[in-house]
Amino acid sequence: MSLSCAFTTLVLAIHVYLAIGCPQLYGVQAPYLLYSRENWGAAPASDIHPLKTPVPYVIIHHTYLPAACNSTQQCKAAMKSMQNYHNSLDWGDIGYHFCVGSEGGAYEGRGWHNLGIHAGPVNNYSIGICLIGDWRVEQPPREMLETTKSLINTGILNGAISPTYELKGHSQIMATECPGTALLDIISKWDHYSEEQFVINKKDNVGEVWNLVMMVLLKFMMCTNILAVAVGAPALFRKDTDDNEVLTYDFPFVTRAQWSARTAKQKLSLQTPIPYVVIHHSYTPPACYDGPTCKKAMRSMQNFHMDDRGWWDIGYNFAVGADGAAYEGRGWDVLGAHALHFNNVSIGICLVGDWSNSLPPTSQLKTAQALIAAGVELGYLKEDYKLVGHRQVRDTECPGDVLFNEIQTWDHYAPFPASADDLPEVEELKKI
Repeated sequence: MSLSCAFTTLVLAIHVYLAIGCPQLYGVQAPYLLYSRENWGAAPASDIHPLKTPVPYVIIHHTYLPAACNSTQQCKAAMKSMQNYHNSLDWGDIGYHFCVGSEGGAYEGRGWHNLGIHAGPVNNYSIGICLIGDWRVEQPPREMLETTKSLINTGILNGAISPTYELKGHSQIMATECPGTALLDIISKWDHYSEEQFVINKKDNVGEVWNLVMMVLLKFMMCTNILAVAVGAPALFRKDTDDNEVLTYDFPFVTRAQWSARTAKQKLSLQTPIPYVVIHHSYTPPACYDGPTCKKAMRSMQNFHMDDRGWWDIGYNFAVGADGAAYEGRGWDVLGAHALHFNNVSIGICLVGDWSNSLPPTSQLKTAQALIAAGVELGYLKEDYKLVGHRQVRDTECPGDVLFNEIQTWDHYAPFPASADDLPEVEELKKI
């Protein structure tokens, strides 16, 4: 390096130092435990691609499901659950780079230098950090938030995150409620939060040099602030003084391809936004509590509808399993075959199982409601949609007495039509 180049770099470093001020802005702000993949019992990854670092974006997520974990044991179980689910989607590993539990622990996912699958078009340019739990209404605990901030600072020190990174919520990248309204409101007040639209700009050489100098300087200033990384135990950090697309939902969602659906014989478009949601139960097949069983149930229903009833496809637009996952049937904009004389004005959602005498699991009910909310957000359902049970538009016991009583407590439930006899008076049907 020439003398003039060295001098220029030194001047640049001094300017960076003055701009940064106190090194604690980028230093680890609070001690936290980092549990490695080995610590939480991760299965080996089957699909690993390098991530070009430092990345310009940090994307914040919540899980929605699994629920918040308040102990190390619960959080390790949540990590295994997420990895198993993401593997079932053929992602090759858990999608996130790191997750954070309510107890303040950080859990290694794909780590700092492997490409994640968490935010569609931004995967190649971002680190994805997921706060385990549903943070739409409730606020995450203080320990969880502080660990998230410190984790980001660690990424800067490690050279994985650009010191000039932008912080965004998942919903700013894709059509989703993630990371939840309450959490998004909190991170909007953090340093580096940006409301600007996501844009990828190729950095020139000056930009690369700028990031390099900043990182070298930051590592020099903060090198004494990292105490140790314990081998074979959670690491304790403290201070002294090919794009992979992801689904647009923040709840488990299984596409037709993933449950091995047959090709539909024919399709008709459904005019959106749709004014009604009709809730069903399958009666048979019975409730399914894991992915393989629910996928088998979907294939069983499709075979019955196509082979025995002669329909073009599975009748429902969507189904929801007792495993808490939503399963794509005909989808949002394809005419269903689930409520005779009412298909043209409705989306049919089936809760797999017989809910005549028992209530579906909380996760199944929660996902059904989240699916409906997503339909509104994506513009497929009217904001003032009406929710009815199948028995209100057809002479049937579906969706079962207990489930029918449950949906009467949901938002947008409509007591009219009360039976199929009322269909001639339904305004939306008169317009067809």
